[in-house]
Amino acid sequence: MVGAPDDLVLWGSGSGVRTMGFIRSCFVGVPMKRHIVWELVDGVSTEHLTVEFDPVRADGVVIGVAEDEETNEPFRVRYRVQCDDSGTVRGVEIGGLDKDSGIELEHDGEGNWIKNGKPVPELADCRDVDIAVTPFTNTIPIRRLDWKSGESETISVVYLDVSAMTAKAVEQQYTCLEPVGSDSGMFQYESLESGFTAELPVDSDGVVEDYPGVFRRVEL
Repeated sequence: MVGAPDDLVLWGSGSGVRTMGFIRSCFVGVPMKRHIVWELVDGVSTEHLTVEFDPVRADGVVIGVAEDEETNEPFRVRYRVQCDDSGTVRGVEIGGLDKDSGIELEHDGEGNWIKNGKPVPELADCRDVDIAVTPFTNTIPIRRLDWKSGESETISVVYLDVSAMTAKAVEQQYTCLEPVGSDSGMFQYESLESGFTAELPVDSDGVVEDYPGVFRRVEL
């Protein structure tokens, strides 16, 4: 990995896709973990996310049924995301039911990405990721950027399609409707590629509470 920090380690998972994680040797005490559950509004899918903050360490599992006109196929996706202290994504791992396929992304924090061991120059300048099956990755730029009400930011994001296990750079825009406070905040998300927009209420950690028409959070 280009410019990898000393505390970034890779270890074998036995599945053909390596598992990525950071060991924070100087961390004092046990980090607080949150458990979050989302379900698909129109379809069969549930996610359980375990996440720590400062820096972000996320571990999510999504299970469900992919419905189309002819068949209903079960799916299972596990993803892990690691950010550094600035909120920049430094590592991503995604795996599905097929243990021989998956995505592993490494990022040096300066725009240089490696996908499954090979440099991916077309992802240069991306600092965030968007994993299609989860609302969690909206949290990453919401937490990383310093917001004031009414401000908009256009960002380059690595979009990860878990059905095809592909990665590409896309542009997205976030607008702060209400900065994150002690209880909540509100942001507008827009895909500049498709034109899709959504207003996203978030909690005090910047985690999406409701993704209108797509995901809803389950009260725990």
